[in-house]
Amino acid sequence: MSQKTIKKAEEIIHSKTAAVNMGVGVTLSLLDNEGYPTTSCLSISKAEGIHQIYFAAGLSSNKGKRAMECNRASICIFDDDYENNAYYNITLVGDVEVVTDPAVKKDMWYEGLEEHFPNGGAEDPDYCVLRFTTKRYNLWLDFENVTGSFDDAPQKPQAPCFEPILIYNDGQCGKAMELYEKAFGAEVKDVTLYSEYNPEGYEVSEEQKNWIMNAQIQIGSQTILVCDDVTNATNVGNNLQMVMEFKTDDAVKAAYSAMLDGATNLTPPHNAGYSSCVAYLTDAYGIPWQLMVWNK
Repeated sequence: MSQKTIKKAEEIIHSKTAAVNMGVGVTLSLLDNEGYPTTSCLSISKAEGIHQIYFAAGLSSNKGKRAMECNRASICIFDDDYENNAYYNITLVGDVEVVTDPAVKKDMWYEGLEEHFPNGGAEDPDYCVLRFTTKRYNLWLDFENVTGSFDDAPQKPQAPCFEPILIYNDGQCGKAMELYEKAFGAEVKDVTLYSEYNPEGYEVSEEQKNWIMNAQIQIGSQTILVCDDVTNATNVGNNLQMVMEFKTDDAVKAAYSAMLDGATNLTPPHNAGYSSCVAYLTDAYGIPWQLMVWNK
């Protein structure tokens, strides 16, 4: 019975794609920056059964920004037309990913989007695809209720999150962020001063207490970390580090060990307060890396 119900749900989802009827009765819910669910009605570009569903969005839109901030999402597909035997409610809960790959954007493009993205069609730099992957489902079809989960299915190993970090001497981080706001429309987030938190135990002067220990700037879809160096030991060559954020301490240790051959400027994995496990090194090719787990 469940497979029959899932099959019918897949047929309904296909009927809601833009190529069929522009997605009547489809909602996507995302979390805003205050943690509240926000719901939008929109069309499905394409769907792969109930497993993956694709939507068109703008990187600068609220949907695009919310999807970049938090990947948790929910989809509801519904109708209550008793007379035509169309009474159903399909609720899917899962993760959403912002996709900017040109091939995917082109594949998910459909007639009507040019009104929203007039600067180059499928190549419009603001146009992106939201790829929703279902983790669990609740299907109410033909007065039958079927629930289930894909959590038990084999999962690909979760890749670490990559973010560059820019490091400044002489407390210049704040001024640099003002420059990036003006030049690139950067959005400054999550600013922490040394007066609020000094995890490495540096001796911080009264002036340096107002320096930035950590902050994020968002430029388009890219997040960049920024900070002031209270040791003033930063110079050209090590003022830009590559940061790989892992989920577990063991993953940090494994990556550190894998990169040791030919590496220099080694700081082995350790607990730094803001991170249960963080390590630094310059790899064999001269690129400085920070490998870490964020304590969020």
